[in-house]
Amino acid sequence: MTTEPPSDGQDGAPDLVEPLELTKENEALEHENEELRHELEAKGQKKRGRTIGAWVLLVLACLLAITSVVVVYARNQLLNTDTFVSTLAPLASDPAVQTAVATKVSNSLVQQTDLEQRVKNALPARADFLADPITSSVKSATYSITLKLVQSSQFQKLWEQALRQSHQQLDNLLTGQKVGALSAANGQVTVNLTQVETKAKQVLAQHGLSVFNKVPQYNGAPYVLFQSKQLLKLQRWVKFLNSLALVLPIVSLLLFAVSVVLARDRRRGLVHAAAGLAVSMAVLLIAANVGRNQYLASLLPGQSKDATAAVIDTVDASLLDSVRTLLILAAVVALVAFVVGLGPVRRWWSNRTAPTWLTSGPAHDVVAAHRRAFQWLALGVGLLVLVLWNQPTVKVALIVLLVTFLFVIVVGVYGRTSPGSATTPPEGGPPSDTGVPTGAAVS
Repeated sequence: MTTEPPSDGQDGAPDLVEPLELTKENEALEHENEELRHELEAKGQKKRGRTIGAWVLLVLACLLAITSVVVVYARNQLLNTDTFVSTLAPLASDPAVQTAVATKVSNSLVQQTDLEQRVKNALPARADFLADPITSSVKSATYSITLKLVQSSQFQKLWEQALRQSHQQLDNLLTGQKVGALSAANGQVTVNLTQVETKAKQVLAQHGLSVFNKVPQYNGAPYVLFQSKQLLKLQRWVKFLNSLALVLPIVSLLLFAVSVVLARDRRRGLVHAAAGLAVSMAVLLIAANVGRNQYLASLLPGQSKDATAAVIDTVDASLLDSVRTLLILAAVVALVAFVVGLGPVRRWWSNRTAPTWLTSGPAHDVVAAHRRAFQWLALGVGLLVLVLWNQPTVKVALIVLLVTFLFVIVVGVYGRTSPGSATTPPEGGPPSDTGVPTGAAVS
């Protein structure tokens, strides 16, 4: 009986062990690849969601920035008595406004006096033909004397007094109520010229035209500063927006900050935020210019275009200066953030050796350990200053934001500098990751 040698494992069931193990390993790798694929897809969707969210918030921030600038200016410049008077006081020396006021006052006096009828009654029947020439001469003399009054320093004082009396309450100009000599109703913003008219009667009497002394005192001849069918709608909006004058800038600031945080590359997010703010201010400048031209083109035949243009330019001057300042500041920040991300600049910065005081020491260690806390603290202090400041102007807000921005940048650079080398910028990023508050401060 022949005994077969034991199998060496090459031709039996043991031969299937290695293929089975390979199959299991392949399945495990495929499962792992599938998990990685799902993870990458989830990360991609998350990044896309963050990018979309950043752009949406940036657009909202830009819209709120435009609204905030206008609302803050309206409250601090137009609804503050001292500022309102200082803003409109120069109109008293504008020739177009002087001519319009003199015309308004002299015409009002002549109409109240019924001058032509009085001249006819004073003349004998045979001299009726002289009534018209005499009336015209008196009207011309009345206008000339009144114009000289308006061109004198006395009118400057009367004008400022009328403006100050017009502003006994802060919100009445744009809420449709009446205070003192100023009223804003029925689509018109007017200044009462009663005091000017009274002074004009005194001056006319000194020149022999005492006929106007019998004109009864009444609630004067109003001088129309603005007239628009849209003013009533604007007044309704101002009542609502005036209460948001403090909230809107802070909300806009936070939206800019969050848009930078959500961006994949915060340096680019900072570029987008600053550029968006600059574009918003440019749009506001264009809108102001277009609105000015359209308003002047829609004036009624009896309204003085030159006088109205002088009023608009005087009122808008401070606002447009602030808008231009904000536009330039935002453009500079966007340009600097863009240049910092260029390859040659990053390489130059990374090859520099930082000084010892910038890379070590107790202060450096504390700042490095709590860098983001210091940055958020700076942002919070900046917002607190804006909240507690009594009616901050646009320029004050710009100064506060600029100081906050510089502090955040310094903390970011100082806290991230490592010993023996300059701050190494991340790929596509700035020399220092200044964190969330950088974008907020720029806005």
